[in-house]
Amino acid sequence: MQHLLHTAQHAVTREEMAAQFAQAEQLTKERFEHVDKRFKQAEQYNKDRFNSPTTEIKDQGKKHGCPTWALFAVMTAVFFKDIIVSFFTTPL
Repeated sequence: MQHLLHTAQHAVTREEMAAQFAQAEQLTKERFEHVDKRFKQAEQYNKDRFNSPTTEIKDQGKKHGCPTWALFAVMTAVFFKDIIVSFFTTPL
């Protein structure tokens, strides 16, 4: 008899179970909405952060393009110095 009383005290009714299930569903839905919101914020942040450097890189390429080619020409001239000097000093 005592076991039946103990079991009855811990038994959950169908209504209590349905209420707990509905509460769990609501919490899960809120968590998923929060996660979706965070993903949208992260996507926007990444779009803002990583799309702007491409234009900065293009601008820097335009700004430093001419000095880079001049440096390349000077380095090539130094490397082929002997050939260039012999080309201008040999009689025709």
